[in-house]
Amino acid sequence: MIDRRRTARRRVCLGGRVRVAAFLPELDCTVRDVSLDGARIRVAAETILPDCFDLSIPCRNETRRVFVAWRSGAAVGLGFDVTQAASAPEAVARRLAASETEVARLRAALLGGNSSEPGRVH
Repeated sequence: MIDRRRTARRRVCLGGRVRVAAFLPELDCTVRDVSLDGARIRVAAETILPDCFDLSIPCRNETRRVFVAWRSGAAVGLGFDVTQAASAPEAVARRLAASETEVARLRAALLGGNSSEPGRVH
């Protein structure tokens, strides 16, 4: 197997928390290794993760924005977001486009109950 890491990894076994959004409950995970560029975590195999989220490691008092680089069952390879932005601008553009689409969808849902007359709400 070819190791594509740019920095050395350090094996650990730390409790972690996945925070997808402020209004959703955090998910437990186990951090299995860490490098300067990313980490590998284990979650329940049926857990659905978004492309980007916050990974918190409470015992280190550390929270990082991460992106999913790969997944194999319960194991998930993560990259730290700064690395992603520097090395793959197309991924950043993809996430930005997805965010803009989501904003447009939410705006349409909010304004959908309004009448065509300005200032009037059904």
